[in-house]
Order: sequence, then C-alpha cells, then structure tokens
Amino acid sequence: MSSYLPHDVEWTPAKVGRLWGFYSSSAAHAGLYFSAHSGAAIVDRVEREVGLAGRRLLDFGCGRGDLLAHLYARGIAAAGLEFDEASAAQAAGRFVGNPLFQGVTVASALPSPLPAGAFDRILLVEVVEHLLDEQVAPTFAEIRRLLAPGGRVVATAPNAESLGAALTHCPDCGGTFHMWQHQRSLDPGSLAALFEGAGFRTVSAEPVLWGRAPRLRRLRRLGTPYTPHLLYVGEPR
Repeated sequence: MSSYLPHDVEWTPAKVGRLWGFYSSSAAHAGLYFSAHSGAAIVDRVEREVGLAGRRLLDFGCGRGDLLAHLYARGIAAAGLEFDEASAAQAAGRFVGNPLFQGVTVASALPSPLPAGAFDRILLVEVVEHLLDEQVAPTFAEIRRLLAPGGRVVATAPNAESLGAALTHCPDCGGTFHMWQHQRSLDPGSLAALFEGAGFRTVSAEPVLWGRAPRLRRLRRLGTPYTPHLLYVGEPR
C-alpha cells in the first residue's frame, strides 16, 4: 500500500533539525552554505559599516562555523550561538586552538545561557527567513537581551525571494517544501518592520549584492539592477 499523499510540509523544530542534519553531514552541500561562499564579503562590508574588530561579537545561529572562519581570517574574535548540538560540535572542533575562537554556546531554548548585555555586535546571517512563526518574537527578544547599551544587530536575508521557485517535492511521501526551509520572503521594508515591531530602531535596511561571480559583475557593468540580498542594521530603542 502506498503512503504517498501530496501535502505541504508543516515545519516543526524536529523536522528542521532533520533537514539541516542531512545538509550538514553532506560533503556535497558544504560549499552551498551561504556563509561559506559569501561570508568574506559580508565581513568586509559589516566591518566597514559598524566595526567588528575589538567588539564583543556573537554569530547568532553560527551553524558549522562558516562565518566564524571568515571572521577569524580577518583577525576578528567572536563567539557563536547555535541550537543544533551536532552543528555546534562541528564548529567547536573546527576551531580548537584558535585564539580568536570564543566558544560556541548551545541553546536548547530561549533565552540562552549567555548573560544579558554580553555583546556589542550580533550577526544574524541568513537566519530570519528560516525562523518558524513562533520563533520570531523569542529570537528578537533574545537579541535585545544580549546586546549591550549602544550595541547593534546586523542581519542578512534574501531580497524579495520567490519562495515557489525553490520548492521541492518528495515522490515517496508527497511532501512539498522549500529546499532551504525558508519560511518567508522579505524586502527592506518588511525586514525592518519585523525588527521595529520587536523594539529596534532601524539604522539602515537595503538591498545588496554579495556575489562576486563573473556573470554578476557583467550585469553590474551593463547597469542591470541585481540585488538578491538584504543588509539590515538596527539597535534597541
């Protein structure tokens, strides 16, 4: 008897963990992680805009440590916060002996074990689009709690993404889902509205291009607007 029944996947934290457990254990997907291929450009831009060196810095949702690796390559010390134990263990093992590595804290729930006001800068790279609806408010509240007075949060996300273009379908069970588990499409206004609704003041929210592939450079030279990413900077009100 077939169990095939077409349906949209209803995401839960357990299902999210299964999907990312598959990706994180697959060598073929390692280079597809956003922070792996675009992290250097993000670090360069954010360092110029808000300053990272010498700040108490947290990579919120650090995963396997791809963004941390780019930070350390620039001589910038940082800590990580991660919700998946296996990914946190990967990051911790990756940076053993690195003097810039300030540890990875595993949070099974929010608020995390980290002390309030512990960070001057919090990086939220390609996280907001993955949050389940019930996770949005607790996540932003935790960022507010962890930021020191005068601190800033820097977030990135896809810009005006067509979610349907990345849908995939399981021919075994019938489940249809976004292949990267994205939950929402964002633009500068909607991303800023999420933060402002959680008590942040928007410093800037703009479309950007992180990619450096030759095709993207040619589009820019031709004057074709192509800004598939977002950069948000905010501070608690």
